[in-house]
Amino acid sequence: MAEKKWYNVFVSVEDEENKAVEPGQSVDTKGSRLEIAEPQLEQPVARVGEELPSFQAIYQAFGIKEPATGFTVYRAEELLNSIHLKNAAPDIRRSALMVALEALRIPAEEVIQDAVKRDKALTQFEKIEERRLREMEQKKSEENKRLQEEMERIFNEIREKMEDNNAAVKEARDKFQAWQEDKEKEERRLSGVLQYFVQQEVSEPAHTPRRRRAPSSDN
Repeated sequence: MAEKKWYNVFVSVEDEENKAVEPGQSVDTKGSRLEIAEPQLEQPVARVGEELPSFQAIYQAFGIKEPATGFTVYRAEELLNSIHLKNAAPDIRRSALMVALEALRIPAEEVIQDAVKRDKALTQFEKIEERRLREMEQKKSEENKRLQEEMERIFNEIREKMEDNNAAVKEARDKFQAWQEDKEKEERRLSGVLQYFVQQEVSEPAHTPRRRRAPSSDN
């Protein structure tokens, strides 16, 4: 969180000098210090899913209510941004605001308190959310560590299974090749015996001379 508290320094109506104020205090329009307590969380902050809550939901959770007069810091903002004052010099805008508050019989410190309470509520919620974020980061980090260990365990199991499968295939292939070699030996053995049961064919001479007949006695 940035080191800031714009409400640590205020300018009083009677004294135009800036007056340093201790943290948690502000100065009213007469230069006296205002003690503004830290708002406390009165109820869970309303959320929609995982979205961060609206400022209004935060103010409501911290019990920030409008002043009795209904003149909040936002009403002061509307006045300062009105068509008549929007482009005026800061001193003129400030004087007009003070005149309006005096006419409505609204103490300036009431508006200051409203703004400071809201800012303090936002700061308190920021601390809560930062703590919540750190807790979530730690939880998710531990979960990721467990998942990493689980992933490595599963990976090792899968790798061992793949190695076992490859070893089983190699063993089966080696056995099959050894069987093929034995098969060839067995076939040669069988063939060596069977050759004696096959009759050998004897080939005839290509030409046999014909015998000449003896002459007849009738001649």
